[in-house]
Amino acid sequence: MHPIKSCRGTALQEARYTPEGLENDRKWCIIEADTHAIITAREVSKMVLITPRVEIDTTSPYGGRLVISFPEDSGCETFAIPLNPTADMLADWPIIEDCKMFGKVLVDGYVVSSALPSSPPTRTPSEVLSAYFGRPVHLVMKGPRARPCPPTLAFPDLRERAAFQDGYPFLVASEESLEEVRRVVSAFAQDESPDAKIGGIDRERWREGGVEIERFRPNIVLKGSGVPFAEDMWRRIRVHPAQGADDGASSSGDEEARTFTLVSKCTRCLLPNVDPAAGTRDAAVPYKVLLKFRRNKDPARMSKPCFGCNAVVGGEGVVRVGDRVEVLEWASGIGV
Repeated sequence: MHPIKSCRGTALQEARYTPEGLENDRKWCIIEADTHAIITAREVSKMVLITPRVEIDTTSPYGGRLVISFPEDSGCETFAIPLNPTADMLADWPIIEDCKMFGKVLVDGYVVSSALPSSPPTRTPSEVLSAYFGRPVHLVMKGPRARPCPPTLAFPDLRERAAFQDGYPFLVASEESLEEVRRVVSAFAQDESPDAKIGGIDRERWREGGVEIERFRPNIVLKGSGVPFAEDMWRRIRVHPAQGADDGASSSGDEEARTFTLVSKCTRCLLPNVDPAAGTRDAAVPYKVLLKFRRNKDPARMSKPCFGCNAVVGGEGVVRVGDRVEVLEWASGIGV
């Protein structure tokens, strides 16, 4: 789960979800103060070193807080903001109607104008983040206007919504697919023949193929298919709660609330090249390696490499580590 878009994520044992995604996932983003463009680690790789941490507190009027910390050498102090601001608080926060994603998608959001009280008093969230970025920026929480997901070739009439995710509320990937990426990265790092040449690859660093799942920023990771990229062919899957667990579905027996539809493959950009531990971008891995064997997989963008699949869900519930996944429907042709 990634509370702030493009910042560090957190592995969870369980999470509530709605049709807009995991609870608190990409609920916040950082924007340019002047243009309102949403900033990502594609442009500012050190964003991945900002660590947001959700702290639930049922006794708080805000339901808890989001604690945001920075690298020790950044000169930026840790601050906390309300997880769920009250109506009175939101009335004092400016709302921006035209947050821009990919230069065209308009999303609304509240400028987080005050941090929770602390000692000693801190700067405002915008002031702290502006110091980190070296230019004026704002921390923004998703506003009330529904943001529609873009249609896909398989679902031209898609009627789902998202928060600040790139396109869709869920990104599903498998450990088997990650292992295959690692194997291929390692093979290219060790093969010095002309046919295996990849510009800029650090052969020593990638000899063992150590690509982390965090680079791809999924919010649901599965294991057990037995083969890599099995998710490419899943159209609908149902999550069954582990034995003895309450699935948290919106109504008793509501199987639709546990059914995820994979609407398209996720075509990748250069963001996975950013090292989540160092905040620096690699010249080759994994993007240039993915280009070697994961192109021509998505019918809408055949030139782009793919890893993982975008998904939507039919209701509200809880997903937990250890839940069982059933494939209800398979895709045809080259997959979802």
